Amino acid sequence: NGTIEELREPDGSIYFPLEKYPGGFTPRFKGNVSDIGLVVGMRTVEFEKLSYDIGARYGESKVEYTLGNTINPSMGPQSPGVFRPGDLINEETQITADFAYTVSDTTSLAFGASFLSEEYEVVEGEPDSYLAGPYANSDPWDFCNADNTATAAGLVAIAGGSTLDCADEDDPVYNVVGVGSNGFPGYSPAFSELYSRTSFAFYGEMDMEITDDLFTQVAVRFEDYEDFGSETVYKVAAKYNITDTFGVRASFNTGFRAPTPGQQGTTNVSTRLPNGFPVATGLFPASGPVARALGASDLRPETSENFSIGITGTIGEKLDFTLDYYAIDIEDYFSAISTLDVSTTVPSAPETYLDDDGVVDPDAYADAVAARENFEKLDAAGVVGANSIGGVFYFTNGYDLGVSGWDLVATYPFEGENSTTMVTARVGYSELEFDSDPSAYLNEEARYDTINFDPNTRAIITSMTSWEDFSLMLRASYWGGSSNFQDKDTGNPADNIQNFSSMIMVDAEASYLFEGFLLSAGMRNMFDQYPEEDELADFCCGRVYPSGAGASWNGAYYYFRVSKEF
Repeated sequence: NGTIEELREPDGSIYFPLEKYPGGFTPRFKGNVSDIGLVVGMRTVEFEKLSYDIGARYGESKVEYTLGNTINPSMGPQSPGVFRPGDLINEETQITADFAYTVSDTTSLAFGASFLSEEYEVVEGEPDSYLAGPYANSDPWDFCNADNTATAAGLVAIAGGSTLDCADEDDPVYNVVGVGSNGFPGYSPAFSELYSRTSFAFYGEMDMEITDDLFTQVAVRFEDYEDFGSETVYKVAAKYNITDTFGVRASFNTGFRAPTPGQQGTTNVSTRLPNGFPVATGLFPASGPVARALGASDLRPETSENFSIGITGTIGEKLDFTLDYYAIDIEDYFSAISTLDVSTTVPSAPETYLDDDGVVDPDAYADAVAARENFEKLDAAGVVGANSIGGVFYFTNGYDLGVSGWDLVATYPFEGENSTTMVTARVGYSELEFDSDPSAYLNEEARYDTINFDPNTRAIITSMTSWEDFSLMLRASYWGGSSNFQDKDTGNPADNIQNFSSMIMVDAEASYLFEGFLLSAGMRNMFDQYPEEDELADFCCGRVYPSGAGASWNGAYYYFRVSKEF
């Protein structure tokens, strides 16, 4: 099937991968994850006119990959069955200093600075995990001439009893197979690199009560990145109390987000079966040779403008609430493009591409031409193993995006004889829209799913009851309906859409304070709810639920925790 293929060995005999795995094989992917974190700091405890909070943090996360029960097809009989395809290491060090100064009873200032060092390293795998072995090329031992006759080496092999037939285009001598450990090719030197940068920031903020009823806030932040330059963002906000129990508030601010070193440098390639044929498909760095060959450019930061307006109030003596409307406009939104197909197959005549009804399908022909052109671009760029790459996507600043919606938060306390219960309800509704044409980066399916896949409505109701040494938390989470689109030729576009119903999950946790130790036991998704199963065959490799679903698809989760504060 493209991986398990007969191959001609140097003596002209035939090697078949089923000699290693008589029943075929399924790659087994494992990762050893280690995390280290340390935070130190000092801050004022008593209230003072000038207070401070100074701290430093260090964190490292490392994944060491192992891949077993597989082969590097291009190595033929020399392929091992277990590989170390490489490691990923993310490291951050940050120092912050925050200060607050009380000018008067009505005015206060805040200011501070931050220094951040970030490193993301893609560690090269063992050579066999990415090696382009001899069988990555047709006729690796030069048995055949261009006119399909046997060379001197080919004649020697035939004289030795080989069944070599250069005139037969289906002879194993012409078979070309994939490069790298099947299932997850290792990180080659071309994709193994240390991505690092430093940044520093300064900010200032002033809060002022202009009158007893009018509160205002102004803030500005300057940030400078070693690789993206500097940006200044700001915020203005105000709140006005119309009555003692009712007020209005509004804010406007700009935003800035630079891609992380990991987003700039990560490579994530896996073997997938889009048409029953295994190909290497995955994410490549925008600055690397694969993505560059297909049109990628350097990543730029996102910028945004955010506006909100709302009301706050108290109903009766205990029911507090806030209701806010917001609108966020993002320029140069940072997103992965839709997968670009890559194929070594030369397209046949346009009239040979038919849909399920036997009608000529011009889109299928255009897709075949584009896939072949993509391969030619990779080959011209000298990409090793281009013949085994079936799909490429990369991060880019593709389009502008807008999101708007509203959030309602309400709290109400219940006082018992020996207990207090606080009930909090949060309800939100949001909508996404494209503010520029994304069709150059996203296909029809991706455009639909970006707008419709995530639920517009989300709600959480939490009840927290406390006794002297005991507390009980109950939480119900609600996800509204959504829909998913699978772009395939069904004749009826409505058959390409699956509508997902709303769902509710319930969590609970009980805690008890015993001799300075906090003992907790809980259940997440206690009634073992799941999202609706995929009905469109839209998800790779046997997945029943969408990996990106907001609601958990892992079922019920039970835990016990012990903690102590010193």
